[in-house]
Amino acid sequence: MEHDYLLEIGCEELPVGFIGPALFNGGRLLEDSLRKARLGFRKIDIHGTPRRLAFIVRGLARRQETRSEAVLGPPKSVAFDAAGKPTKAAIGFAKSQGVDVEALSVFPSERGEYVGFMREEAALEAREVLPKIASEFVPSIPFKKSMRWADLDVRFARPVHWIVSLHGEDVIPFRFGNVDAGRTTYGHRFISPGSIDLASPDAYEGKLAEAFVLVDLEDRKSRIRAGLQEVAKRTGARLVEDEPLVETTANLVEFPVVLQGCFEEKYLALPREILVTTMRNNQKYFAFEDDRKALSPYFAFVSNMVVPDEQVIVAGNERVLRSRLSDAEFYYWDDLKIPLFDRAQALKKVLFQADMGTYWEKTERMAEIAAFVASFGFPEKTDDCRRAAFLSKADLTAGVVKEFPELQGVMGRHYALKTGENDEISESVFEHYLPKGQSDDLPRTDVGAAVAIADKIDMVCGCFGVGLIPTGTADPYALRRHTLGILSILEARGLRIRIEELVDRSLSTLSSKLKIPVGEVKQKVMEFIAARFLNLQVSHGIPADLVEAVIAAGMTDVVDLRSKLDALAAFRVQEAFEPLAEVFKRAINITKAYSGPLEVFERFFDTQEEKALYEASHGVSDRVCIAARDGKYAEAFREMAALQPLVAAFFDKVLVMAEDADVRNNRLALLKGLSAVFSSVADFSKISSPG
Repeated sequence: MEHDYLLEIGCEELPVGFIGPALFNGGRLLEDSLRKARLGFRKIDIHGTPRRLAFIVRGLARRQETRSEAVLGPPKSVAFDAAGKPTKAAIGFAKSQGVDVEALSVFPSERGEYVGFMREEAALEAREVLPKIASEFVPSIPFKKSMRWADLDVRFARPVHWIVSLHGEDVIPFRFGNVDAGRTTYGHRFISPGSIDLASPDAYEGKLAEAFVLVDLEDRKSRIRAGLQEVAKRTGARLVEDEPLVETTANLVEFPVVLQGCFEEKYLALPREILVTTMRNNQKYFAFEDDRKALSPYFAFVSNMVVPDEQVIVAGNERVLRSRLSDAEFYYWDDLKIPLFDRAQALKKVLFQADMGTYWEKTERMAEIAAFVASFGFPEKTDDCRRAAFLSKADLTAGVVKEFPELQGVMGRHYALKTGENDEISESVFEHYLPKGQSDDLPRTDVGAAVAIADKIDMVCGCFGVGLIPTGTADPYALRRHTLGILSILEARGLRIRIEELVDRSLSTLSSKLKIPVGEVKQKVMEFIAARFLNLQVSHGIPADLVEAVIAAGMTDVVDLRSKLDALAAFRVQEAFEPLAEVFKRAINITKAYSGPLEVFERFFDTQEEKALYEASHGVSDRVCIAARDGKYAEAFREMAALQPLVAAFFDKVLVMAEDADVRNNRLALLKGLSAVFSSVADFSKISSPG
């Protein structure tokens, strides 16, 4: 008969960001442990609140599954003599395994026949196995940080105060630290703090709900959503939807109660971003707006308490918010006293990075690179790009940004507009931080795109130039994200800037800061960008070997690389592709070690096949180069395909590695020259066969 198994770890309040990962990863660990122990189950339900993590194994089998395995010993030829009697090898093996030699049998295998026996593993009752599983599982639950407490030799995210371990109606005993597992849990810390003895896992959620603890996260989220809609209905305002905040607040409480407050309407004169950020990030409050999407003076918050007089709690939260908004109001109006461009001068005293100098020096470099980018797509906006670069970091010196760092760029855009900058320059102050992640928006404006590229390439080249290079998963300066941002912006806006030229321009602005030889820095940066290009294209569904083939031909500009990739992907599915790839892989491989001259002499030809290939190769090579120069890669691949029968015939009839050195080198030069032309478009040796 199946029973559910409940394991609840009760502890002091967990940080909100710990609960979800601990439940998800813990659930997977518990699944693995049960499977390794050969205990079947239907599923594992996970529940968590700030004070508890709970795992309910549904339909846990009563006992382990039986398992038989073959234990092999010496080969049959060693285990038995010519008369078929066991040798010392067989007797010794049987004795070491605790079985009689008569129990040995012969087992066929890929390596021949071996003697051995079938070992039967006993199927133990679940209650015999669970104590070990549970005692090993609890300390293995992963957290960002864990701690010790008292003088105990155990670690957990927070001190553990109780553990429930119930299989059906039976307690599964084990000890963690100074806590013995049992059947006793506890209700809401303030409303119903008493102990609760559970008869079985079936009673868990119901008994705790009676004690004002909703263990299911979805139940708490539903209650919060309903409360927010009640506030919207009562005030006539509309909730500013924020599902991540719903989840955050649900993990801050065990019994959510949604309450409504309001603030003085004078604060509505502040930018919306200040109000929403203050409420959301600092206080975990929900904002409301009217039908025109203008903020209303109402807010809602989630309390963990049911109290007789809610107004006491509401008044306290209103007082805290009023204080924060008052500070923001002071900083905001004070910031506006200085035009943003003038404020940028203060960046001369703000350190960007010890080896790369101040933020002012960074914006000087950005201005040069942004102007360089503009010359490729919108030269008429060069001056705007320079000015925008100097404005891009100016809001770092503003009071509001010092108080609310997450508003960097947002407030810069606002201050730029308020102090006379044009719309595109103002927007670029915000947009130059984009994209902030793989699915984030890209800059919409030309100026924003130019400054974003300038900011990111300066960061990448600068960090590599002073030795701050990502290692493994460690990337504290987000250089991978910055590089992906550069590539995405270049492709999306169709900017045909050679990657090498962009890197060169950035390194030239950093020349006085580099701690590593510029040639070495350039090589590492180019390799890093190529690796990110590969990852980006693979994430878009392009096969990795095609990307590698294109990269090997040279990191040109992103638009060109993508065009080449599309043509190569389309060519790969054609019938001509596979034969062409095979003959040119062979040509590349056979000429790999050849470093002689590429001049070919007809006087050394002694077969019709090499003469035919030589005569055709001139025209084909020229047409391939012209098509590639014009970005007509589908045409270039068609020209290559036309040469395939001649190359195949050459390999079929001609001995490349002839004994005569002149003949051999002449044939290698022919193949090498042809391979070099075609490899400048795509390196077919990187492409794997479909099979």
